[in-house]
Amino acid sequence: MTLVAAMRCRIALLIIAQAHALRAPARRPRALVPLGSWGGDFDEVSTGDGARRSKRPDTRPDFAFVTTRHAPQQRYFASSARGCELNLAEELETIGAVGVEIGRSGVHFDGPTKIGYRAVVELRTATRVLEVLAWRDQIETAADLYNLGREVPWPELMDVEGTLRVDATVTGGVSQALSHSHFSSLTLKNAVVDAFRSENQLGARPSVAKEGCDVPLHVFLDRDRCTVYRSLSSESLHKRGYRSATSHRAALRPTVAAAMLLAAQWPARSARGEALCDPMCGSGTFLIEAALMARGIAPGLARARNEGFACERWKDFDATAWAEVITEAKKRVLPRSPARIHGADAHAGAAGLARDGLANAGVDKDVSIAVADAAQWSPPDKPALVISNPPWDGRLDGADAAWTALRSFLKREAGGGVAHLLSGNMPVTRNLMMRASKKRKLSTGGVDLTCLTYEIRGEVDSAPLIKAPADVGSWLAPPRSNYEALTVVVLKEKLRDRSLKVSGRKVELVDRLLEADARVLEGA
Repeated sequence: MTLVAAMRCRIALLIIAQAHALRAPARRPRALVPLGSWGGDFDEVSTGDGARRSKRPDTRPDFAFVTTRHAPQQRYFASSARGCELNLAEELETIGAVGVEIGRSGVHFDGPTKIGYRAVVELRTATRVLEVLAWRDQIETAADLYNLGREVPWPELMDVEGTLRVDATVTGGVSQALSHSHFSSLTLKNAVVDAFRSENQLGARPSVAKEGCDVPLHVFLDRDRCTVYRSLSSESLHKRGYRSATSHRAALRPTVAAAMLLAAQWPARSARGEALCDPMCGSGTFLIEAALMARGIAPGLARARNEGFACERWKDFDATAWAEVITEAKKRVLPRSPARIHGADAHAGAAGLARDGLANAGVDKDVSIAVADAAQWSPPDKPALVISNPPWDGRLDGADAAWTALRSFLKREAGGGVAHLLSGNMPVTRNLMMRASKKRKLSTGGVDLTCLTYEIRGEVDSAPLIKAPADVGSWLAPPRSNYEALTVVVLKEKLRDRSLKVSGRKVELVDRLLEADARVLEGA
């Protein structure tokens, strides 16, 4: 039996099991408790991702239903790329959220409906903002999940003519009956449509839409706990709307770029009128996000003006609160950036994509773009902050040469400043011949990255020039090449002379010598 056939058989057996389970009498919860009646006690309970797993007293009910109309406080979860949670938490506190607590790949928070609206419009590092609809412990079978779904008054939340989508996330420790994410999402979807069918004689029900749906639902299963969310946006919030259909193949997600800018204190720096530059800007994600921050433009304003958000199509949508959020966000927008922002790229095509993105975001007059190589480019203003996502092996070619050229740029143009650089390949960063003062792990799109912070001293780079390809220009000789030309025996002799470890492959010996050189340069 092939793997595909085996999976089909498994899904069929799960569906049959669900049908038998649903015939059993529904297990009623011990209590239905509105969120507001718990007050601060709710802060001790995880909302579903397992990050906060405090032991609850036996007197607390094993079910909680979050009311959506006239509730003084709602419970939310804002998701983010892993490693960006702290920046997201700081953003939430800035907009007035309470009960802010960092979880795995996101942050929990409380607030009225208006805070949820502010979050989906104003947060720069969040990928989604999810509102808790219901949660319950002891969810072990399809019938348990189905009954939990039926407890939610779906006809009060959406129209029967509306559309929905159900996604599921299953973590470790979930019972075998619910371990298949597609089956779990299908079970909740059935509960939703059955709730509508029971309300009308014609059997009318909402339809399913994979994109642009009215009510995006998410069921999160962690061990025996299940949490049902609805997302305030149908599409991920990293889709700002300013990128053209033809984007750079190594384009960075705007949410990650925003997190790096916040970590670099760019809002405060821009208010002081400092200069920022990206000498290898690609499609210009850092430059666009920097300009949006400098002018106080909320990232969700463009979407609100164009296609809108899913929450605007809910039956319990608060139009008054939404209008206040949009009006207040527009009032915070500055007419021009107080900071000077510059970017460059050696490839004219990438620079063209950056210009298009800047124009689409409405900040093209705040940023200058040049077609120039980092080894030779001089920005109009000396940058206090350099931020970039240079090429690294596995993403683009020419990584060693690019980082060597970046070293030349930093020493020549940015002395006394600070650089925040992103890489998914740590060995290639040794071409900078600088020691990072901070290292921060990030993860996005299934790729582990490191954000490195460098304090730039500004020494003159005197590395000899070598003959470079005709389409690249004058590159500085990569120090790595000097060692790679040597034999293993010679490399080990050099390591012994420095009282360093001599075991390992040739590439490890080269890296060890480069690290030693970097320490000497940093101490000079």
